[in-house]
Amino acid sequence: MEFGRYQIEERLAKGSMGILYRAYDPQIDRLVALKVLRRDRLSSEEYVQRFLMEAKAIGRLSHPNIVTVFDFGRDQENIYIAMELVEGKPLDVLIREGELGLKQTVVLAIHVAEALNYAHQKGVVHRDIKPSNLLVAPDGGVKITDFGIAHFEDFTETDETRVGSVLGTPLYMSPEQVAGRPVDARTDLYSLGAVMYELTTGNCPFKGKALGELFQAIAHDTPEIPSKVDSTLGLEQTQDLYRIIMKCLGKMPEERYLSGEELAKDLIGCLRTVDPEVRPPPQWHNTPSRLPVYLVASVVFFSLLFALIAFYRKAPRQTLSIESAPVGAQVFVDGTFQGETPLRLNLPIGKHEIRLSLARYLEWEAQIELNEEKRESLTIPLVPMSETLP
Repeated sequence: MEFGRYQIEERLAKGSMGILYRAYDPQIDRLVALKVLRRDRLSSEEYVQRFLMEAKAIGRLSHPNIVTVFDFGRDQENIYIAMELVEGKPLDVLIREGELGLKQTVVLAIHVAEALNYAHQKGVVHRDIKPSNLLVAPDGGVKITDFGIAHFEDFTETDETRVGSVLGTPLYMSPEQVAGRPVDARTDLYSLGAVMYELTTGNCPFKGKALGELFQAIAHDTPEIPSKVDSTLGLEQTQDLYRIIMKCLGKMPEERYLSGEELAKDLIGCLRTVDPEVRPPPQWHNTPSRLPVYLVASVVFFSLLFALIAFYRKAPRQTLSIESAPVGAQVFVDGTFQGETPLRLNLPIGKHEIRLSLARYLEWEAQIELNEEKRESLTIPLVPMSETLP
């Protein structure tokens, strides 16, 4: 069996949106993980668009702790995404096989927090962080997968028929998700907190026999602190970790960490508390270069950086005002996050790539050219995803 140029070797898994295969790419002689949209989803243009938008979202990400997307396309009636093949096990499998050690839990959480921080800076919110979407390699490294796919379940089914098939996702949903409110980066940090809670206690923060009961608990109840759930964990050196977990599980987004970077810093401090002998993991895990080469490269890099900054500051500038309807869209200028609308920026004269991103709305992208003669003002009506469907 083939999809496009990809030759299927083995079926790996089946999810609510797609089927995952191990496949061979003869063009570059490489094994890949090929995710193919399920045939029963092809009749829904909504699923097709979300599947392709997910590929576009991950395609702009390049991080050692995020599964890389190589390609996506159509083959007759099939739609597929070709991704990096990770040799390892999903975290939920490791949880069933036995509890991870406390140090391994903290290290894993640091990697995920740093990867989420990177994705959020690129305007991508995962919305479905859970153990089955975290792949753990034999060496302990972790990869986040399934950006934006598993979150979209078939809510045309009845509550009774959905409980068994989607309960794994709602267990880690934030209060704003279960209430149907807009979400941002902090919803991913809540879900990561729920994963850490399960890793340290063996239980999810909330349970329910039906979705309604579970959603009610997530929205209104407060989970027991980990040391109360399992008294054997009440060691003095673990209290920092419990505090971090409970902060991630704050009911309101403003009660949680502001960013994955802030969460990672606290986790690194916690790691030193748990075991002073352990060195905190680096954010990037590529094979390190030799020290002399690294030093030379660093000197060259920072010299160029300072020169660029000096040029950037001296260059003629102009004001750009950006508004959107609705407000609160994330603004990226030349790939760099600048803030949320409404926003006023002071940019160098010349051409700039502008991108606006807001959950549940199509992304808006355009190239503008600023000149010295007049200020520019953009008012952008964002289009809801639903309006693009037939």
